[in-house]
Amino acid sequence: LARELDGRTLVIAPPSLLDRNNPGSWPNVFGDFGVRQTDFESVGKIDDLLRRDVSKYANVFIDESHRFRTETSQTYEKLAQICRGKRVILVSATPLNNYPTDILSQIKLFQNGKNSTIPNVRNLENFFNGLVRKLQGLDRQADRTQYFSVVRANAGDIRERVLKYLMIRRTRTEIMKYYGADLLAQHLRFPDVTDPEPLFYTFNKAEDEAFSSTMDRIIRDFRYARYKPLSSEYYLGEVDILEQQSQVNLARFMRILLVKRLESSILAFTLTLDRFIHSYERFIEELEKGYVYSSKKYTGKIFDLLEVGDEEGVQRLIDQDKAERLPASDFKPEFLAHLKQDLAVLRDVRALWAKMKRDPKWTAFCELLKSHPLLTSGKLIIFTESRETAEYLAAKIASEVEPRVVCFSGQSDNAVRQR
Repeated sequence: LARELDGRTLVIAPPSLLDRNNPGSWPNVFGDFGVRQTDFESVGKIDDLLRRDVSKYANVFIDESHRFRTETSQTYEKLAQICRGKRVILVSATPLNNYPTDILSQIKLFQNGKNSTIPNVRNLENFFNGLVRKLQGLDRQADRTQYFSVVRANAGDIRERVLKYLMIRRTRTEIMKYYGADLLAQHLRFPDVTDPEPLFYTFNKAEDEAFSSTMDRIIRDFRYARYKPLSSEYYLGEVDILEQQSQVNLARFMRILLVKRLESSILAFTLTLDRFIHSYERFIEELEKGYVYSSKKYTGKIFDLLEVGDEEGVQRLIDQDKAERLPASDFKPEFLAHLKQDLAVLRDVRALWAKMKRDPKWTAFCELLKSHPLLTSGKLIIFTESRETAEYLAAKIASEVEPRVVCFSGQSDNAVRQR
């Protein structure tokens, strides 16, 4: 496709997919296929792009485009400026994550939401909002059968009425059908995939109570005040709507992060709690001195780091970015009260897990690794969203199952990458 397009091309992708030491990176693949007149830029440097002349680009390729499914983020607005008036190619394996509007946001990078060129779906916003309304009032758990019936029907509507005019799909079946001979010539094949097998692990009474209490507190009691200081809930000054929404989005992402870490491993969760506690303590200390530090500068970068699971990088940016110092008098009195309530919740939850002396999830997994006939021979690849869980598992496997273990993450150096 890229070779067929005239004009200069811009590729925006995660840093790991721009690394020339990676054979599958965009620069290497474009070089292999003879695609010229192309510039490559990291998703974290969109501000730098806007400071340059982007009018020279006729085509924009955006890898991992599902990162831009939220129209209210500043990063999305900046990306929309870059894409305006250009051919836009979005690359994603997961264009839809939670809601039909995830896809709408991405399509609007190259289509007018109210006046599209798609046959019979002129107003895309009305179309997608109608799909959302069909899900309103349905609970994913309580109305499970009806909920997923609507989700499947919505997916069919999106595919048949919108995506078939926009999308180039490459499923496994299609690749085998049209490129089977090429795969055979290169001695490549898709592995045979069986149905997933669930692995259940059991909490004892204390662990069950700790888990249930934690979920209840981080969802119901924890306000995430630290991560939305400029929201209208706390700030008395003037802030544009986009910035307020960005703060609300950040707080929501941090809640999702906490839940994900709890479900990932006890170690990852407790380390995350420690970072949250440290961040809250520093923030409260500064507020009691009379100041609140906040900035819009790194909001987009924070969301990028959240997407790739670099939690430490997120916390570091949030804590270190003191670009703007605001007087405490600009904030409502309940801001400090809510910060202290949040800190108390964090400390209570941390104390709960400090009492836990075993890891039931690892115990069950370890037994499976030692006994399952398919797992006791050959090489295994284990995926996890959390780098800290990966490091924890690598150490446990090396000491209790198999000493030959390689732990790889986005922060691994070249020596690990080339092993």
